[in-house]
Amino acid sequence: MFIPLVIALSQPVNITQAQPCKLSVIGYEETNNCPLLTGVFASEEWTIKLSRWEPGAYVLKGINRVNGKKINASGFEVRGTVDRPQYPFSEERTETLYLVTFQRGDRNTIRLEIFADTVPVYNQLLQKTSSNDPFFGR
Repeated sequence: MFIPLVIALSQPVNITQAQPCKLSVIGYEETNNCPLLTGVFASEEWTIKLSRWEPGAYVLKGINRVNGKKINASGFEVRGTVDRPQYPFSEERTETLYLVTFQRGDRNTIRLEIFADTVPVYNQLLQKTSSNDPFFGR
C-alpha cells in the first residue's frame, strides 16, 4: 500500500514559473512584455483613464464620481507577471499609491487599488467604457 505513494512522490514535478514583467527603454524604444491596457475604465465610484505618455512612462487620470476627488498620477515601472501585470502610479508630493492590475486574458476589466501611507483604502474592479465618459468633461 505504501509503494505506490513512494513511487508517486519520487516522480519529478514540473512546476512552471510565472514569467515576470520586464520593461526597458533604450532611446525612444520601449520593450515591455506586459503592455498596459489603455482606455477609460469605470465603477460606480471611480472613472479613470490609462494612457502612455512616452516610452516607459504611463499616466493615470481619474475622478471619484461620489466626492469629486481627482487623480493625476504617473508610473514608470511594471510589476507582476505576464499573466497578471501590475502598474503602480503615484502623484507628486503625496503618499498615495494607485495600483492597476489586470489579467492578460480580460482586456475589459482592471483592478484599482489605492493605498494611503501603505494602508489599503480602495480595492475594486473597473470595467472598460467609452472614451467619451462624461465625468472626464468636468
